[in-house]
Amino acid sequence: MNIKYTQDGFSLIELMISLTLGLLISAAVMQIYLTSVKTSSVQAGGTDILEASIFGIQNIEKSIRLSNLGMADTNNPFTPTAGLVMTSDSGLVITTQTDKSKNNMNGIKMGGTKSSAGAEEITDGYLTRSGNQSTSSVNNAWKAGNSNITDLKSSQLTIQYEAPQNMYDCEGSLVRGPVEIDRDGRLTMIPGQVVIERYFLNEVTQSNKSNYESNIKSYELRCDAGRYIKEDLSAAELAAQEISGKDSTKLVATRNIRDFGDAGEVVIPRVDYFGVLLGVEVVATSPTNTSVSLRYFTPEQYMSFLKTVQQAESSGSASTTTTTDVISVKLSVLVRADRPLTGEAGATKFIVFGEEEELSSDTSSAFIRRVYESNIMLRNSRAIKESSIPSI
Repeated sequence: MNIKYTQDGFSLIELMISLTLGLLISAAVMQIYLTSVKTSSVQAGGTDILEASIFGIQNIEKSIRLSNLGMADTNNPFTPTAGLVMTSDSGLVITTQTDKSKNNMNGIKMGGTKSSAGAEEITDGYLTRSGNQSTSSVNNAWKAGNSNITDLKSSQLTIQYEAPQNMYDCEGSLVRGPVEIDRDGRLTMIPGQVVIERYFLNEVTQSNKSNYESNIKSYELRCDAGRYIKEDLSAAELAAQEISGKDSTKLVATRNIRDFGDAGEVVIPRVDYFGVLLGVEVVATSPTNTSVSLRYFTPEQYMSFLKTVQQAESSGSASTTTTTDVISVKLSVLVRADRPLTGEAGATKFIVFGEEEELSSDTSSAFIRRVYESNIMLRNSRAIKESSIPSI
C-alpha cells in the first residue's frame, strides 16, 4: 500500500494579494481615523472660540451701550464727563491747550483705594488710544504693540457711565446705584457711582501659557474697572452712600477713582488683535452751505483730525466751521482656538475693518481663528447734536 503525503498552503500570488488587500484596508482605516481626528480638532476649536468670545463680546457691547448714561450730552474729547474717555488733564488733544478743563475727566484723579484717596494723573496709557499714540511703560497700562497682526497695532477703549441701579462692573465688583441720603434733615437722591472701564490686550506671561503656546506671543482681552462719585459729597455723605457690608462700594473721596489701573480681569482669552474705530458725525458749516457726514476714524486719526481743524480755524485759514460728535464705536476682535489643528495649518490672512491683514511671525497659523466685528451706537447719538471744536 502506497501512502502519498500532500501539503496544502498559499501560493505566492495569493500571499501578495492578501498583503495588498490588508494594506489597502489598513490605509482606509487610518485615513478614516485621521479624518476623524481632524474633524474633532476643528469642531473643538470652533466650539472653544464660540464659548470664549461670543459671551465676552456681548458683555462688552452691553457696557458700551451704557456708556455716557448720566454723564454728558455728547461724546467728544473736549466735553467733561463724556462717556467715551479720550482726554484727561494730562492727556489733551493739544498740549498747548490753555483751557485744561475742556477734557473728558476734568480734574478727576486715580489711584484711590477703599481706605485712601489717590492723586495720580490719568495718563494716555489709561485713555482710549490706538496706533502710534504714546503708550506707557507701566505694566498694566495700554501698549499698542500687543498685537499678532503685521502692521496693525491694537487699540484701547475706555468708557464711563453712571450706574442706573446696584450692579456689577466688568471685574465683578459691586457698584452702588442711585440712593437717598439725609442732607441737612432732608432726603436727597444722589446719582449712582460712576463706573470707568477700559478694554485692552495684555500679554500672557510664559508661566501662564499652555503647552501649545509656549513658543508664540499670546494675549488676552482684559477689562480694568474703577468707581468714583462725581458729586461733591461730604465725608458723612460718602459714608452714607456705601452699601453696608459691600466693601467695593466704599469711597473715601469724591472725584477720585478707586481700584483703577490694575491688570483687570480676562474678558476674552487668546485674542490676537483688538481694534477700535470711532463713528464720527462731522458737520462742516460754510457761509453758503452745511454738510453732514459720518466718518470712521481710529482714535489716533480722530485726535489728529481735531488738531488739524483747530489749527486751521484758529489761524483764520479755514473757510468753514467744523463740529464733531462720536456717535458709534466699531470693534474688531481676532480670536484663536485653545489647541492647534491636527495635521494642517489654519488661515494666515483675515479681513479686519474691510482690509486684508496678515498674521505676524510672532504667532503660529496652526490654530482656527475668527474675526468678530460689531458696530454699537452710543447713547444720545440718535439725536443730532453739534459739539463745536473750541478755540484753545
